[in-house]
Amino acid sequence: MAKKVNYFNITDDWEVKNVRKLEFGTFFTLQLPGLSLYNLRVVPAGKNYDAFIAMPQRKGSDNNYYDEYKIWLDEGIAEDIMAEVDRILDEEFEEEKAKGRKAKK
Repeated sequence: MAKKVNYFNITDDWEVKNVRKLEFGTFFTLQLPGLSLYNLRVVPAGKNYDAFIAMPQRKGSDNNYYDEYKIWLDEGIAEDIMAEVDRILDEEFEEEKAKGRKAKK
C-alpha cells in the first residue's frame, strides 16, 4: 500500500531570507510564523525533472546523504517560493552592477 503524503499548506505568511548563490546551488531560509526552515536549496530543472526545493542534508557514517528534515510543500506555493528566490537573486545582481558602475566613475 502506498504511503500517504500530507502536504504542508502555507498561506501568504511566508518570507524568503538569506538567499545565497553558491557554486553547488542556491540556498535560502524560509521564514514561517513561528518556524524557520534553514538551508533549503533550489535545484534547477534537469533533463528529466522540473526545478524543486531540496531539504538540507548531512552525510551519514555510511557515506550516504540523509535529509535533516522533510516537508512537502503544495506545488503552487513551492513555485511561488522559487520565483521569490529568483527575484531576490536578480535584485542583488542589479545592485552589484550598480555598485560596479559607481566605482568606475
